[in-house]
Amino acid sequence: MRRGLYRVHGVDGRPNDVRVDDDGIEMPLEERLYRARGYLPLVDDLRWQEDHLGKKPSLDSSTSSRRSAEKVAREQARQEFRSRFWNP
Repeated sequence: MRRGLYRVHGVDGRPNDVRVDDDGIEMPLEERLYRARGYLPLVDDLRWQEDHLGKKPSLDSSTSSRRSAEKVAREQARQEFRSRFWNP
């Protein structure tokens, strides 16, 4: 289901856009189409791009280290898989 993420100011007389998440894919949609199709949240409730992107919460060290450990584990699993099944 499509869901609005944030708004983008139009440039050179072009209309404003809304960035929409469509099952994990971010895509632009003209604001008037977003309003007409009734997507949520309402356009007026969405933050502007600079507010949305400028105020991301920072990762604390425990979250960062956990993600690093998960990345290392995935890489090890990939290497094991390749060594077992990759026969060039």
